[in-house]
Amino acid sequence: MNIDKNNILNLLEEKINVSLYPLKMGGEVNEKSLKELLFLSEEATRLFKHEALVPKKLLSEIYLASVGIKIENEFINSKLLSEVSSGMMNCFNLILSGESVDDKKEIGPRII
Repeated sequence: MNIDKNNILNLLEEKINVSLYPLKMGGEVNEKSLKELLFLSEEATRLFKHEALVPKKLLSEIYLASVGIKIENEFINSKLLSEVSSGMMNCFNLILSGESVDDKKEIGPRII
């Protein structure tokens, strides 16, 4: 799968159709498609890390999918759904702050 700035939104929308809508309609958890959805969200953080302008539709799709999965998880109580929802929300926040999932996180204070 070739992922770039021009097709990430279409790929994300397709994966939401495959993973989120069956979950909302019948409680069907498709682990593979949910993990691919999270992967696409993480890839979006890499693609838009240094961009001053980010498509509002991309941010909206990531945010709404994350919230939708979180709401469904209140009824299903799945660890996978919890991880995907929080991971996607993290991706949303990283894109807004101009960071990516590959950036190193400071674990604690540095002593000099």
